[in-house]
Amino acid sequence: MTRFLNPIAIVIITLLLLTTKCLNAQEISEKEYLRLKNRLKTEFMQKLKEEIKKELIEELKTESPSSQRKSKVEEIKSNYDIKQAQINDPRKETEDIMEEEAIKTAEQKEDIELNKARYKLGEGLTFGEQLLVIRGFGNVNARYRDNNIGEGFDSGNNFFSLGEFDLFMTSKLSNRISFLNETVFEFDRGEDTEERSEPIEIDIERLLIHYDVNNLLKIEIGKFFLPIGYWIPTYNHGVWFYTTMDRPDIVNFQDKGGPIPTHDTGIKVAGSALLEGFDLNYACAITNGRGVNTTQRQNFDDINDKKAVSFQIDVQPHIFEGVRLGPSVYYDVIPEDEDNPKRENEIREIIYGGHIVYTIKNIELLSEVFEINHDEFSGGVFNTFGGYAQFAYTIDKFKPYYRYDYIDYSNDDPFYRNSELDFLDTKKHTIGLRYELSHFNALKLEYSHGVFDDKDVNIIGFQTAFSF
Repeated sequence: MTRFLNPIAIVIITLLLLTTKCLNAQEISEKEYLRLKNRLKTEFMQKLKEEIKKELIEELKTESPSSQRKSKVEEIKSNYDIKQAQINDPRKETEDIMEEEAIKTAEQKEDIELNKARYKLGEGLTFGEQLLVIRGFGNVNARYRDNNIGEGFDSGNNFFSLGEFDLFMTSKLSNRISFLNETVFEFDRGEDTEERSEPIEIDIERLLIHYDVNNLLKIEIGKFFLPIGYWIPTYNHGVWFYTTMDRPDIVNFQDKGGPIPTHDTGIKVAGSALLEGFDLNYACAITNGRGVNTTQRQNFDDINDKKAVSFQIDVQPHIFEGVRLGPSVYYDVIPEDEDNPKRENEIREIIYGGHIVYTIKNIELLSEVFEINHDEFSGGVFNTFGGYAQFAYTIDKFKPYYRYDYIDYSNDDPFYRNSELDFLDTKKHTIGLRYELSHFNALKLEYSHGVFDDKDVNIIGFQTAFSF
């Protein structure tokens, strides 16, 4: 810095001598004197800034590596020129700020293009500007049972099994529009291996677009979980979310012997309101409804053109923190099965349900009951009752739990009794322990004693469930 102070001092002295000489040679007015003084001051500051700029550049050239000199010098020049322009012409400040913002935006877009895929543990894989997020769930099981349950599955009593591999994808299309897809890879149980060429079945369990109009109105169009009870619309196929190894029997999926429809295709509206004494949530869906049996899914058409309607209310009272309760109802007309002489008539189906849930801190209490009414248009009426109660308590990484499952089918119900699956009266007690091995991997060990159509069965199971 001292190298350029001597020339500056010489310049100052010279200017002062010239100014004194001019003042001695000719008298000037006070106004002219001030104007001359300001001009000299401005010229001096300009020369000082230029000398400082040159000195900084020279020092940077001697200290920075050769590969970085050019970029650093250009950056300093650019920053200096911007500041100098703002000093000399304040009107350009707004234009310069807009230019800087445009440069930042361009750099961000370039960064997105260069880094299209990002992965963060627990949040999945993210792609592109629309933030397509992909998460995955899976599980592996080991079981021992002392009796076969039903006649539908011809398998041993001591086995390992692959669970479901679930890919869960979401994308934010705008502030109010989003997309969701859940695709499940299910592994063949082996009973039809000679007829089936593929050991893996791919099911699109959910495919929908969501419109978030406001808190009172949210619309989903596509294939979704039906608003029946608590468990069905709350838990997806990822077993990692469950406290237990499996879903309760009454709300099991249709293709696994569950008596209640869980997925369907159509339109659903839902919303929530924060009232004075409680929070109110509602959901209503109009869908294609059931096929001729429990496993047929009407994703592309509706055989009898009669739509299913489901409606649910969920209340969260403020006086009891963590409590949720409410009723639900489902109505449908099941089409006749032309290939089954015992199913020549349509069946009107009405499902009544109710739930009471208490989840707070380390306590989990879930309970639901359902009544399934099947009314043949020929005059037959059949009623099925079922439900479950589940309790769990978290102690650090451990979560012991207990669940009771109950289903009582009508013996003559043609919809269940003529199905390829086993719909068995169920009374089952399950105790188990879940251990959080990591935040995204859980180990579960449980023992169940059940009575299925008067057959006693003891089951010991182990599961590792994970999310990524």
